[in-house]
Amino acid sequence: MDNELWRWVWVAVTMVMGIGEIFTAGFFLLPFALGAALAAAAAWLDLHGAVQWLLFFGGTAVSMLVLRRFMGRQDRPDDLPVGANRYIGMEARVIEDIDLVANTGRVRVESDEWRAVAESGPVAEGSLVRVTALHGTKLDVEVLEPPPPDYVRRDAASAAASEAIAADDADEDAATESETDVGQSQQAAEPEPSRSD
Repeated sequence: MDNELWRWVWVAVTMVMGIGEIFTAGFFLLPFALGAALAAAAAWLDLHGAVQWLLFFGGTAVSMLVLRRFMGRQDRPDDLPVGANRYIGMEARVIEDIDLVANTGRVRVESDEWRAVAESGPVAEGSLVRVTALHGTKLDVEVLEPPPPDYVRRDAASAAASEAIAADDADEDAATESETDVGQSQQAAEPEPSRSD
């Protein structure tokens, strides 16, 4: 075949493979388009047909290896953890005692609360833990530090808050009752207006 014809064959193959790559996923046709582009360049330089085929196959093979290596790096899950997987390796605070027997346990990671389990046994509220794995909607954790000495348990804090609210309610009820008593005594003290006939 004439070299003039090969120039246009390689250009056409390059365009068909390049356009086909747009409509396919996974960079499958791109290596063939690159190999055909090298062969087209060789044809335009009037190189022998064997050199053109060698550049086509060699360019395709090399570009396929480079692209597969690049794609392999993109597919590694540890490069960019997304969703709940980003919590693996992070520290969390236990906000409810973790106990497998009682089926309890919650941790706060960043601003989110998650159910948690610990294979090492019960973990007290307030402990600092590290997330080691994710199983469905539960985080596996390991203990880093026990609760600090000045940590106030949530149930104690909520009980204190409930007592404070009850005391405020009692004060308001007493104030309302005294206002009602004052209003009634004022009404009793006022004389009724006399009617004149």
